[in-house]
Amino acid sequence: MRTNLFIFLVNLTIILTSCSMFQKERKVSGTKGSVIAVIDGKTIKLQNGLTVELLGINPSDLGKKYMEEHIIGKQVTLIADKQDPRQTYKTASTKVRAYVKLMGESGSLNGKLLTERWANGVNINHLRDSAKVFGDYWNGTGTRTLLSASELQLKMKPATFQVLTDNGSGTGFFINDNGLALTNNHVFNETNSEAVIAFFGENGTLDENNYRAIRQIIFSYKEGKVDFTIFQVALKEGERVPYLKLCDKHVPDGEPIAKIGCPTGTKCNFQTGNLSNYNEGYYFTHSISSNHGDSGGPIANFYGEVIGINQSIEFNESLSLATNSVQKAEGIAYAVDILLIKEFLDYHNIKYGR
Repeated sequence: MRTNLFIFLVNLTIILTSCSMFQKERKVSGTKGSVIAVIDGKTIKLQNGLTVELLGINPSDLGKKYMEEHIIGKQVTLIADKQDPRQTYKTASTKVRAYVKLMGESGSLNGKLLTERWANGVNINHLRDSAKVFGDYWNGTGTRTLLSASELQLKMKPATFQVLTDNGSGTGFFINDNGLALTNNHVFNETNSEAVIAFFGENGTLDENNYRAIRQIIFSYKEGKVDFTIFQVALKEGERVPYLKLCDKHVPDGEPIAKIGCPTGTKCNFQTGNLSNYNEGYYFTHSISSNHGDSGGPIANFYGEVIGINQSIEFNESLSLATNSVQKAEGIAYAVDILLIKEFLDYHNIKYGR
């Protein structure tokens, strides 16, 4: 009995060892699967059991949030770097490194995270094929990506904040990671030294424990519809903040656009609409409704580039002969043209994110 059991165990060991030795190796490139989980800002898990590390990415919480909201359940194809020694895997429990391509999209998920700054920079470890391209993505010189409304909202919100003054509140936004920011002149001015900015939490509501002071008013101007202030926020030592890129050219009339503002005073509000037309190269009109508290917020195209600073809304009044009363017509919303502000920044060599 014992002899038979011993022989059975020996044979079983030989069979299992043989299966392990001769298990077929599979190529990373070409492997397909559905995303079932996001581990962190650069790691995902597929339904076939594979854990995939995205090449070239330093992870961030924002990247993790983006992937959780946009790629769960999506079909992906993996592509290995040609210089990576790990080109194959044997078991589904293996962790592999790859470029991840979402079905229906031309570029890689890796590149998108870098382009939209949903990563903490380029990680050059094991990165060979795309080292230069990924550097271009991160530096803003790569191919632009058209965003969905939810993607644009995710990009704009972290760079936007509320401005609190002794006269009320408005909206502002960062244009570099070192705290350079924009808002309207009428939101606060040089005499308002008590102004602070307040960040928003993940749910878009005001974080009452997350404030920063204003370090310096760099320039402030208001004449007619041209109404803006450039200022520096006092960040903590070593702190870096998300920021929005500034557009390089005018967008066509009728182009879809979006804005973020703080109309209720405690919540960050995202809205979409269309650009109407430019006026004299200083401001433009648009179709997005605005309220008190929205002033100073960013208006962006769907590439995530700021095209203007939300400024005001005016109502046309008309006399109704039927009721013999003055009636308000549809409001006209105005925004300061960002190219005017870029011209000032460039002339004075003030560095902003590009």
